[in-house]
Amino acid sequence: MFDEILNINNGFEKKDANEIYLSLLLFVENNKKKIRFQKHPLGFKYFKLGKISKTEELRLHFWVETNENQDDDLQIHDHSFNFESFVVYGSLKNNKFITKYDNNANGLIYNVRFRNGKSRLTLDSKNQLIELISSQIIKNGEFYCLNRNELHKSENLSESTISLLKIIKPENKVTQVYSPKILKEIPSFDRTFISDIENLILMKQLIKKIKLVKNIANKSIKRP
Repeated sequence: MFDEILNINNGFEKKDANEIYLSLLLFVENNKKKIRFQKHPLGFKYFKLGKISKTEELRLHFWVETNENQDDDLQIHDHSFNFESFVVYGSLKNNKFITKYDNNANGLIYNVRFRNGKSRLTLDSKNQLIELISSQIIKNGEFYCLNRNELHKSENLSESTISLLKIIKPENKVTQVYSPKILKEIPSFDRTFISDIENLILMKQLIKKIKLVKNIANKSIKRP
């Protein structure tokens, strides 16, 4: 298991999509009885592959066409870590934003606290004006990076999309989320595990899609 994680990391280090596909497929097939997806408030399902080191770990995100966002207004956020992402299958649009104080603006920034498997929001600042500064489409086989202080929103552009994240945690930081309006009730989200049946369906889809893109990548290498 750890060897497969190290091999996936080698693929990230060398920007070698084929090594990632091969090592990820081996990991999933060898650990399919242990893997359990959880629900995420941003609408995708995810599981943690494991740690590379004390400050680095790998996670897999799986967007399906029936996105289950906790709240469509709470999709713009930053992270408590830096990460590099590899789109295994499908495509994503990554939008980056900045906020600044404006007395006429209605936007707010909330802090996100993680405790006992739940995400809880607390108000940080008001009168925040938000501005889109860049948009990037990332297709399968491509990489992109994000720093922990960058506000962004990821959009699934395909019927389903799978991304693999290499997370680096240099130090503790509170995650933040942008809201265009005051929240009447401060929400919390329980990151529950999905049902056994849904997990089995997702695992079959995951293996099938990794094999598909792996074969396509191998054919492209063999072309003269």
